This record gives sequence, structure tokens and C-alpha cells, in this order.
Amino acid sequence: MGLFEDRIGDLDDVLDRLSAGDAESRRIALADLADLGDVTAVPAVIAALTDPDAGVRAAAVRALDAFEGDAVAQALADALSDPDEPVRHAAAEVLADKNDPASAPVLVTLIVHPDASVRAAALRGLVGLREPAALAPTLAALADPAAEVRKNAASVLGWLRAQEATRGLVVAVRDPDPDVRRVAVAALGYDNADADAHAALVSALGDADWQVRESAANVLGKFGGGQGVAALIDAMADEIWQIRVKAAASLGKLRDPAAIPALGAALDHPISNLRKEATAALGEIGHADALPYLTAHADDPDPDVRKLNRWATAKASGA
Repeated sequence: MGLFEDRIGDLDDVLDRLSAGDAESRRIALADLADLGDVTAVPAVIAALTDPDAGVRAAAVRALDAFEGDAVAQALADALSDPDEPVRHAAAEVLADKNDPASAPVLVTLIVHPDASVRAAALRGLVGLREPAALAPTLAALADPAAEVRKNAASVLGWLRAQEATRGLVVAVRDPDPDVRRVAVAALGYDNADADAHAALVSALGDADWQVRESAANVLGKFGGGQGVAALIDAMADEIWQIRVKAAASLGKLRDPAAIPALGAALDHPISNLRKEATAALGEIGHADALPYLTAHADDPDPDVRKLNRWATAKASGA
């Protein structure tokens, strides 16, 4: 027997402790079962969800985080009806954190749960699972009264990458909650052929919340030119330098020479990260009109900017 097993005992010993008269011993036994990770213990852990002590039931929920499968997902879903609120919330959090495809069908049903914290956790758990059945209820969740639910719904839709989701996300870009708007903007990056999505992102560059503007500046680099280029050029004058950095990177991806004066002006900014991104963007555009700006800043005090300047100068010279 190794040191680990010697500390907590073998499986039979731990299972016996689930019948101990004191709740603390039962809670410790459940934690030990999770540490052992033996799947044959799953029925016993699930049975502990009916323990008379709420602390033991919560421990059973946490122990199920160590296991996967349909039975585990269903048991956690059943625990969402526990009379004790901390047990219900623990079950929602464990389900959300598992990232187990077997949990997806259960999570989909929880999008309409009466408890907003459960709805939010269910949607958080669906992020990354790309469960097609989640599309319709998640779209409906964009109108949920709880901002956390709406935010997580927007995130799920971004992962689903379904064209049917674009209309809802465009509306969510105007949500009263800035976190919802920020996530909706990021989620729209998948549909770069949609004119309404493009217009919503351009509009988001004027959002009152700087993180929404930053997200829009980042995502617009995935779209075509037109209004997006003009809006990104305007964003190069934003009072928040982080937004200028994202705008510069996007302008480099779009490679429109119209951005050269705004990028060239950024080479005088005191923040080296912005000078670096603007220099790189001028190199990506690769147009001779950038040469006067690059030549004037060839001796930038930051060695990384100077290195990029040499590369950008070669690109702009057609080398």
C-alpha cells in the first residue's frame, strides 16, 4: 500500500466510514472517495446525496466532481432540487465546471431553471461543449432578467458559431449591462460576413464602457474594410491606450493604407506597447506612405520597437 492509500485507507474502509454516526466522518469519507477516484464508489457517493445532513450532501456533490458519466450528471441534476440552498448551488457549480459532454443534455434543461444562479451556471457549463440542442434555449436566455445569465448565454452562442445566433447577439450588443455587451461583441467575431454584425461592432466602438470598445476594436480585425476601417482609425484617438493597441492590430490585419496617418501618429505615444503594435501594423500594410513615419522613429528607445521598425521599413519599401 502506498503512502496515499495508507493515509485514507482502502476503498472498503472508506465506504464503511460513510455509515459513521457523526456527519464529519461521513464528509471526510466522501472527500477521500474523491481522492481515490475509484469509479466503483460512484453509487455510494450518489447515495450520500440523500444523507440527512446538508453538509454531507454538499460533500457528496463535491465528490462527484471527480467522476464523469451520465449517472453522475443526472445525480447532480437531481441535487439541484435539494432543500438546502448551498447544496443546490454546489451542484450547479460542479455541473458547470465539469466540461463533460455527458452533462450537456442535463445542462440544456437547466437553462430554464427557476433559480437564476443555476441558469447562469448551466450556461457557463455549456461554453465550449458546442451542444447543438442548446441553441434555442440559449437564444431565449438573452432576454433573461439576470445579467449573469444573459452574459453566459452570449458566450455560449459565440462558441456555437450558428448563423441563427447572429440576430440575438446583435441585439445583445445594446444590452444595458456592459459585461453582456462586451461578451456579445466578442461572440460576434465568428460571423464576419454579416452586415448587421459588422454595423453592431462599429457602433460598439463608441460604447460608454471602455472594455466593450476594446473588444470591438479587437473583433473588427476579422471583418472587411469600409466602415470598420474608418471606425478603427477614429479609435486610434481613444483616450484609453489599450483600445488603441487593439485598433492598431486590427488595422494591420485589414491592410488599408488609409490607416497609415493614424498609425504613424501613434509612433509618438509614450506607451511602448502601442508604438510596437502601430509599427507592426505599418509593416503589415506594407505601403510606401508609411516610410516617412518609420524613418522618423527608427531610433525608438524600445529595442523591440526598433527591431519591428526595421522589418516594417523593409516591407514598406517593397523589399
